[in-house]
Amino acid sequence: MNTLWIIFIPLLILIYTGSEKKIKGLNRRIKRLEKQLKGNQDMSRLLEELKGQTVTVRLNGFGSNWEVVDFDEDWVKLRREIIKHHRVTKLVRIEDVEFIQQLKLR
Repeated sequence: MNTLWIIFIPLLILIYTGSEKKIKGLNRRIKRLEKQLKGNQDMSRLLEELKGQTVTVRLNGFGSNWEVVDFDEDWVKLRREIIKHHRVTKLVRIEDVEFIQQLKLR
């Protein structure tokens, strides 16, 4: 019976050290996701100032002029007129927006 405990003690130590590494890794991922979520909330707050205005938005490396129609903490609704009376509306995740610049009025 005593030899049985001697066999299980190293096994328990290995299991504990493996789970400790997993816990540390999960904590790092949680912190990274919290930072990302906070960034999205800050972007939503900044988009509030641009609602209804035409801005230059860069998505996937390509920039074009869009009107900010609406937004929430995860999505932004953009619209632009391509041809007279032909509007395109697009829903974009805030995390996909690389760059926003307000167009200067003349």
